[in-house]
Amino acid sequence: MIDEITKIFNFQNSTKIRCLHNEVIIIKEILENGPLPSLDLMKKTGRSISGHNQDLKRLLDIGALNMRISECDKRKRIYDISENLMDKFSI
Repeated sequence: MIDEITKIFNFQNSTKIRCLHNEVIIIKEILENGPLPSLDLMKKTGRSISGHNQDLKRLLDIGALNMRISECDKRKRIYDISENLMDKFSI
């Protein structure tokens, strides 16, 4: 499934046609790069801070993501795929 998302993501980037919802892009980035801080995810999606925070809240509310506080910097929130969602991917 991640290969299909990557193909759509590449198409989206090369044509500037938005095909994927930001929530899917966030999930893809975490699947490919492991747990990521909020700011890194926001840079990868190109969203405004308010839009990005709404995307993360929706994903947390439905149980798709887990959030933890960074041990190095207590101001940083690190996001990862929840175990329930991870079971849906064959990685």
